Amino acid sequence: MNEEAQYRLYKKRKCTFTKKLRRSMTPTETILWEILRNRKFKGLKFRRQVNIGHYIVDFLCKEYKVVLEIDGGIHEEEAQKEHDQCRTIFLSEHGYKILRIKNEDIYNNLQFTLENIYSFIQKQDTKQFPLLRKGEG
Repeated sequence: MNEEAQYRLYKKRKCTFTKKLRRSMTPTETILWEILRNRKFKGLKFRRQVNIGHYIVDFLCKEYKVVLEIDGGIHEEEAQKEHDQCRTIFLSEHGYKILRIKNEDIYNNLQFTLENIYSFIQKQDTKQFPLLRKGEG
């Protein structure tokens, strides 16, 4: 198999895997997605389980190049920490800003978590960020 055919096969398998992830989100991803989808959160457009390079990120606000990563208990393991660090470096080198959110934060204080997400995005591009009037979003 030539190199181009191998690459097409790789992309097809990755796309299939990404679709599988979208169908089998974790409970915390589902909670957050219900808030983020269809521009329901401050009018911002989010996508879920997005391919960036050879990584798949949980949520992406492409307009501001912000990645939201939801971290469960596995992210405390040393091997996963190394993987996460490599992923963060790769994404940062490509202009993405990463906000890591623990599962517990979504379960225990969703409103505070949403405020943190909004603040994080606002800090990325203060000149172009659409400032919402009090009571919007």
